[in-house]
Amino acid sequence: MERQVAENITIENLFERNKNGDFYAKVFEDYLNSGLSKEHIPVSPIELDSVNENNDNVYITEDVYQELAAIQDITQGTNRELPYFMIGWEKEDGSIEFNAIFSDKNQINTQSCDHNTITQYIENFLLELKSSDIQEMGKPIICKGHSHGKSNVSDNFSFDDMTNCITFKDDIRSYLRYNQNGVNPNLVDTTAMLLNPCGDFNMIYYDEGPENIGFYKFNNLRIKANNGDTIPLPTMSNDGNYIVNDIRNNIK
Repeated sequence: MERQVAENITIENLFERNKNGDFYAKVFEDYLNSGLSKEHIPVSPIELDSVNENNDNVYITEDVYQELAAIQDITQGTNRELPYFMIGWEKEDGSIEFNAIFSDKNQINTQSCDHNTITQYIENFLLELKSSDIQEMGKPIICKGHSHGKSNVSDNFSFDDMTNCITFKDDIRSYLRYNQNGVNPNLVDTTAMLLNPCGDFNMIYYDEGPENIGFYKFNNLRIKANNGDTIPLPTMSNDGNYIVNDIRNNIK
């Protein structure tokens, strides 16, 4: 998919297919008038509609959470944006569980992050994915995530991030179509996640289906601790503190 096409789809979904389209349109107008480039305009996920109720329970295993916490620590100390991918599975009840993560904590660019350094992990996963895996584990979900330091975007996704939600889904589907391994490309889905300066774990979804097309937010993310406990994670808050310490204490 050409980048301009994806950008046009992003604008259409934010302005016309969202109940708060007037809010996003005003933000865009204000920032463009101030001279900010379109790619860096902040997009608040709080104003998005919520995902389907059956899909609004996301679990992150303790090992994956520890890696995300390490990424947050580095970003807090250096203001560097860091990339990662999470692998998860949608269960029969509609919930999603992420149990693997690939990250690059060595990038030095503060204003953007490059997922190319870890893309090979995703390609290997897709090449090894089998229909039997889907029957056993559920629908594969690949989350493209990154952290934000303090900037004009900060606690929000950027317009570029939102556009990447669309291109990433298209890239995954295209890869599966051209690398035949017996898996229906439409059975692999994607989400996007932002670790922001206030400590939230914000996840969004781009639905390309004709009936529900648009961007949606997840509201209920939890750690699935090794001892069996589930611990809520902060998400989609208007204000917050960086890494609530009692979350980490609860899983030690």
